[in-house]
Amino acid sequence: MKKPLRINYAAYPLPREYRGFTILESFVSMILVSTLVAISIPALRVVNLQRKSIDERVAATSALANLGERIAADNSWSSLTPARLNQYQTETLERLNLREPELSLDLVQTENEPAQRQVRIRLSWKNPYGEPVDPLLLSLWFYRERSINE
Repeated sequence: MKKPLRINYAAYPLPREYRGFTILESFVSMILVSTLVAISIPALRVVNLQRKSIDERVAATSALANLGERIAADNSWSSLTPARLNQYQTETLERLNLREPELSLDLVQTENEPAQRQVRIRLSWKNPYGEPVDPLLLSLWFYRERSINE
């Protein structure tokens, strides 16, 4: 039986044109990578701005909730006045880290229900693009305490 013929490829090196990458292949690879980077940078910028918008909304929601709790804890039906609400408005606007924030605190008392008052809190600002965002709204209700005789 004959032995199969084994060829030692290391003894016969390939011609120079078949080794490694050519300059053309490297150039095409660099063009593809640079195209992918050029496409991804604007997409990453948009994602970053969206993240900032979400962070601003979460911070504003938290600030509004804290303001509502503070108003409810500090005031009763009888002590609630528009002047008192203006104090909260100036303090809160100083603390907010938003772009052009607009905060309104309105005290509403209807003639139909004289024993209840509503505090309407509205906060709006501009997003990183400079466009106004949908405002956050919060309502607090205060009721007159009933006496034992009623």
